[in-house]
Amino acid sequence: MSDYYPIVGRKGTGVHDRLSIEDLQQKEPEQFALFIMAFLKIQGRGDIQLPDGSTRNVEAQGAMYIHIAGIHGRPFEQWPGDRIKNIADFNPNDPKDTNPVPSRFGGYCRPVIIAQISHGAVIFPTWHRPYMLLIEQAIGEAADEIAAIWEKHNPVDRGKWVPAAKKLRFPFWDWAEERVASEGLPKVLYSDEITIKVPGGKTMSVPNPLAYTLIPNPPADFVDETDEATKVTAYYKEWKRTYRYAESKSENPKTDVDKLQSNLKAQVESLRSKVSLLFTASAKADPAQTWDEFSNHTTQSLRNMDFYNAGSLEGVHDALHGILGGNGHMSDPDYAAFDPIFFLHHCNVDRLYALWEYCYTDMWMGEGYSTNNGRKYPWYQASGTYVQVYNEQLHPTTGLSPFRTDKGEYWTSEQARFLDEKAYPKYYSYPKIAGVKVNKPATAQQRIDARLALQKYYGLDPRADKDELQFSNNPLFHLLPKPREDHELLPGYRHFVVVVQLLEHAYNRSYSFKLYHDDKPEDDIKPVLVGSVDVFARPDTSPCKGCSNRRNAGTIVRGVIRFSPRHINSIIALLPALDDKEESKEALAKHMKMALTAVLENTQGDRLAAAGSQAGELGPSGEMVVMSEHLAPVKVTLLSAAASFSTATEAGGPVNFVGWVNHGDVFEGGHLAWKMSAALA
Repeated sequence: MSDYYPIVGRKGTGVHDRLSIEDLQQKEPEQFALFIMAFLKIQGRGDIQLPDGSTRNVEAQGAMYIHIAGIHGRPFEQWPGDRIKNIADFNPNDPKDTNPVPSRFGGYCRPVIIAQISHGAVIFPTWHRPYMLLIEQAIGEAADEIAAIWEKHNPVDRGKWVPAAKKLRFPFWDWAEERVASEGLPKVLYSDEITIKVPGGKTMSVPNPLAYTLIPNPPADFVDETDEATKVTAYYKEWKRTYRYAESKSENPKTDVDKLQSNLKAQVESLRSKVSLLFTASAKADPAQTWDEFSNHTTQSLRNMDFYNAGSLEGVHDALHGILGGNGHMSDPDYAAFDPIFFLHHCNVDRLYALWEYCYTDMWMGEGYSTNNGRKYPWYQASGTYVQVYNEQLHPTTGLSPFRTDKGEYWTSEQARFLDEKAYPKYYSYPKIAGVKVNKPATAQQRIDARLALQKYYGLDPRADKDELQFSNNPLFHLLPKPREDHELLPGYRHFVVVVQLLEHAYNRSYSFKLYHDDKPEDDIKPVLVGSVDVFARPDTSPCKGCSNRRNAGTIVRGVIRFSPRHINSIIALLPALDDKEESKEALAKHMKMALTAVLENTQGDRLAAAGSQAGELGPSGEMVVMSEHLAPVKVTLLSAAASFSTATEAGGPVNFVGWVNHGDVFEGGHLAWKMSAALA
């Protein structure tokens, strides 16, 4: 048995597209059938007879689903696919490694103390790329075997299944597609059974491996997690399968699919907005700082004035974990990868990364970042892992453990970049979207055009939005900075965002900040959801109060919420007439803030705290008290900017937002503006 399982993707089968799960099911029935059967195989499902008539498990080292899922969090142990002696100084018998709380080692993806490898770091996009290659490879190898058996026993089908297996790539689910707002989660991702095509022109109903994973013997370090505010428990230690939006029951809980669908549909507009903003960064910005802002939700290099307020890929990613999990595995970093939807979600995250790096080829982490005084600083992660020492620097050539190439060396971020023919081979691409094919060569102008196309595809089009604005005569909408030489500004348009900074470990688990604005249909003022910023964090069950305080003073997660023209029109319609043009600039921003309410929620949707105009209506039920500083958002700020377009292209170029104006705190008084449930006090 080898000391490692080399991650080579689908080497030897050519380059083929990862399809959407809907297209895979509807347009490629042979590939879809092999995908489902192969997924069941690596899950080790004892409830399904595989093609050779026996119940089969995967023998390849580290390729069982439970081992692949365990890389991301629990169980905190070495992955069977990487048994080479590690070079780090972690020692399970050494107090320096085991006594700190949280423990030093929390898995390869997410060490449990505040600075994490991959999450909250510049290597978030690159670490997850070989992770996706791993499951794609495991399923592909299983599909090859199944296809060969099917053809052997069904001569009339020879030449059909083996080629389909070679083309099979892991599918993605684009949760930011416009149709998700009406259709919600596709049935193929939650139905307990699925019908597939099989040899001989027949169909067969099988358990759906995309809906859940069986865990008949949960690993020893799985623990039940109880939300102290609501007493709702996720019974990870007791549950024998994965769940989404589960009841607080240890045995056979019901899942609330309707609640999942409702939450997902309500958030699609916000998700589309977040994706579109990723493509608004300037192509002439500082490469390292732009990569830092895009790649992760914390950032190491940026001051407040350095941000482009385009949000981050990790921030968009975080939102889906909360939306899909509820009281279930996807909401907790330690258990999320055991839910199969994790990998369809992350395949889409990888697709967005591929589109972004196609548009911004020069934006990269490099060897570190420079400050305005010219000093150079390295990237680093403060905590150690199984294979990394404390405070280890992160370089483009830092090993992405535990994923090894066929040469026995760890994959690196440099190798993980790009999908074109000049890149380190990965053997997959993605279908063309908005005219963009990520593995094809492109000129600089084509990459600029791609940014414009992707902005529009995901719903950002200031030129069209300007026509929707009903109150664009306000002077604030005409506040224009001096344009760059090759750019023009759009008068009568203003881009409004709320920038939110949250303590990652304030609630000792994942939670969400939701922003609402007042609306006034007839006589009733009703709140309308604008968007959210989500924190994807693991619980720390330590009883140590000092440790808790240190945790609460730690990492800040930053997110951006954009106001659509619909939101702006609704808010301004509530405002009094503003006569004095000079005063109306600030008066408009002031009144906009007065129309806003924010709510903090746990992953089940229970309201923990609220601030703003409708805090009484939207806040937690029961007694409310002033929020303590170590739980409240660090900063919630209203900003606005002008829209700038390049004049170097006939189409007008993609939008950048310039001339940012800080309109101050949305909720005056800091933590005193927040009222929380007395149960949390």
